Amino acid sequence: MNSKLDCRQLKKDALLKLKEKIEKEALQPVLAIIQVGSVDASNIYIRNKRKAADEIGITTTLCSFEEDVDQETLLRKIEELNENPNINGIFIQLPIPSHLDEVELINHIDPKKDVDGLTTMNLGNLVSGEPLLTPCTPNAVMDILEALDCDITGKNVTIIGRSRLVGKPLFHLLLQKDATITMCHSKTENLKEHTLNADILITAAGTKKNLITADMVKEDAIIIDVSIIRDEQNQLHGDVDYDTVKEKVNYVTPVPGGVGQLTVLELMKNTVKANEIQKTYTLKKK
Repeated sequence: MNSKLDCRQLKKDALLKLKEKIEKEALQPVLAIIQVGSVDASNIYIRNKRKAADEIGITTTLCSFEEDVDQETLLRKIEELNENPNINGIFIQLPIPSHLDEVELINHIDPKKDVDGLTTMNLGNLVSGEPLLTPCTPNAVMDILEALDCDITGKNVTIIGRSRLVGKPLFHLLLQKDATITMCHSKTENLKEHTLNADILITAAGTKKNLITADMVKEDAIIIDVSIIRDEQNQLHGDVDYDTVKEKVNYVTPVPGGVGQLTVLELMKNTVKANEIQKTYTLKKK
């Protein structure tokens, strides 16, 4: 068990390998990012993604829209990007304003270019056991488990949060690795009973800091905290009371500096994978 795993170093090493692959195979992947409005957090996330892409040889193009943009304008832009053979990946920076239909916009992305893995078709492929492109944050969780040399076969894994972005796709990724999974959510009774039974606890509630305390976790468990919660002092926290929990478990991801690091990596990996999928698809059509 690699209890000293550093997610920042893991990201750095994996990006270097991806850069070598891009150079060796003379790939020219292009990622289009759609941003609506100008929220500080989104600006930071986009800047980090573009920086990582630039470092490894992925070209990015930013499609920016005012906050009051209408649905049809965005659908037309996505259609344009779908039809552009030079664009390999399309990514919508979430969240977007409430007047827009997020699901419709995501589903308008060509599944072969859906580098966030959130179209209904890609999620359906994941459920069927034949994934094409899978969601970045669940992939990041799987990266961490792999880097920890954690054999999850038969292990009791508890997921907190059933969102379309994290909980549901993560359930199926873990199921493909033969884990025994419990899914908890806002209606779950006696949460502590479920968390204490978990060999691996993955929490993505995002409701309040210190939701998970040391008395709620099993001795020597692995805890992966997906949430990012900003407090009144503008400090970042996760769901887990990190300082007390870390003394009891084998490993717990920090926030910040944990899952978020690998989410950026997974977006880059999916962009390269999308490039390869589209090349194969083009060859098959010929």
